[in-house]
Amino acid sequence: MGRSRVQGKHAGLTRDQVLQAAVRLVDRDGVEALSMRKLARELDVEAMTLYHHVENKRGLEDAIVEYVLAESLDPPRESASWQEIIASHAHELDRGLARHPGAVILFATRPANTTRNLATVENLLRILHDAGFAPRTALHVVHAVAAAVVGNRLGYAADQSKQLDGAVDLAIEGLPLLSAAYGEGPVTIETRLQFTLTALIAGFETLLEGP
Repeated sequence: MGRSRVQGKHAGLTRDQVLQAAVRLVDRDGVEALSMRKLARELDVEAMTLYHHVENKRGLEDAIVEYVLAESLDPPRESASWQEIIASHAHELDRGLARHPGAVILFATRPANTTRNLATVENLLRILHDAGFAPRTALHVVHAVAAAVVGNRLGYAADQSKQLDGAVDLAIEGLPLLSAAYGEGPVTIETRLQFTLTALIAGFETLLEGP
C-alpha cells in the first residue's frame, strides 16, 4: 500500500522538477554527491521513477548542464554586434555558474551535446558566420569563450578552497612586480574574466574572413 501511494502521489512529477532538484542537490552537496538514488530521496520518490525523465546518471549530468545553460542565457539582441553578443553570452554564462557552483565541474567535464544545447551553439554560429567567420572558426570562437568562463570559475573555486587571498600579501613580499600588480586593487573573478574576454575578442577580430 505504501509503495502504491508513493507512486501515485508523484505520478505528475515533471522533468523540470527532476532537474530543479538535481541542480539544488549539486549546488548544496557538490557534484560528487549526485546519484539517482540520492536524487530520488530528494524528491521523495523511488529511483526507478527518475528513469521516466532521464536515461541514466550521465544523461542526468548532461541535462543539468542543459538546464543551467537555458536558465542563464537570454536571446541575443538583434541590434547587437557579434562582439557584444559574445561578451553577453560569456557574462550570462558566468552569472549562471555563479548561481549554480555545483554545475561548474559538469560544464568542464561533460559534452552535453543535447538537442537544446546544440541549437544554442548553432544560433551563435549563425551570428558569427553572418559577421564573416568561417563555420569552423566560429565553432572555435564559441568553444574558446566557454572554456574561458568555465576555467575562470574553476580557478576561482580552487583559490577559495585554498584561501589564497589572505596569504597573498605575505607571499609577494620582496617581489616588486607582483606587489605593483596587486597594489592596483583586488584581482576579482569579474576583472579576470573581463580582461580575458577583451583579449579574446581582439584576437577573434583578426580571424575574420575578408569580403
